[in-house]
Amino acid sequence: MDRKKALVRGFGRVVLRVVIFVVRILPLPAGLALGRALGTLMRVMSKKRWRVALKNLRIAYGDSLTEAERERIARESFRNAGMFAVEGIKFAFIPQDEVERRIRVEGYEQFEPIMAQKRGCLFISAHVGNFEVMGRWFSPRGYELMALARGARDRGTTDIMLKLRERMGIKVFTLDKSLKPVFAGLKRNACVAIICDQNATDIFVPFFAHPTGTVDGPARIALRLRTPMLFPYCIRDGRGGYVVRAEGALFDPESTGDEKADVERAMTEVNRRLEAIIRRHPEQWFWFHDRWRSSPEVVDPAAQPRAAEQTVTTPS
Repeated sequence: MDRKKALVRGFGRVVLRVVIFVVRILPLPAGLALGRALGTLMRVMSKKRWRVALKNLRIAYGDSLTEAERERIARESFRNAGMFAVEGIKFAFIPQDEVERRIRVEGYEQFEPIMAQKRGCLFISAHVGNFEVMGRWFSPRGYELMALARGARDRGTTDIMLKLRERMGIKVFTLDKSLKPVFAGLKRNACVAIICDQNATDIFVPFFAHPTGTVDGPARIALRLRTPMLFPYCIRDGRGGYVVRAEGALFDPESTGDEKADVERAMTEVNRRLEAIIRRHPEQWFWFHDRWRSSPEVVDPAAQPRAAEQTVTTPS
């Protein structure tokens, strides 16, 4: 690493530590207001991300949304991303009684029969609301919660974030390391969270009616270990609280002997479930992530020439 890059990353770690200190001492409402302001600043400073958000909304919804509606959802998406960053710090330190007061869980009764099977469980979720907040409510119930995540480019930053997530009750394993501890965890009936709504090239299956590059790891793990899937997510209720829900019933993939077809079928179902969640809470999803970057068949409708412009008339 060259000296300039090392200095930039070192400065970034200092800034992150300062932000953590400030957020810790702020009451949660004040912290969330700060988060919304940071999200707005990110939108203003990053024209590229703003364009990506609008492009994604055009791809996902076509003409069913007006331009004003797309812009409103995109603005809220940035604000929610800022709150997401603050919550990832604040919930690592707030007392458990405040966690219990702020989080309402719906559908928890479907979870215990799953765990009674003693095969572990895959928590499949997305960047909707704040999935990490679930850890503070879930872990004290006596269940082991693990998560797969991408590490930051800077090892020091990764270590800081890992410690925060450990305080949330989440054991994080970065994807650049062996997954043996994850397999071992599932075999001892742990829950493993996987966020799989980002750009990938493993497999192309439908997402918002488009063939979309998607990770295939969840399906391969589930098929290999016969691990049940559940689709929990945590959204903000607009009143300073959070609601944890699980989308749909248990999805338990079974092998037919055709691995490729089994993986495609399982990940098609995963994308269908995640899309349903996003459609219910579009303002709380990260639209500014370039979700269709590796999907060459998916084209921004705004970039397509109009039919009239494509028609060539020949003089008679």
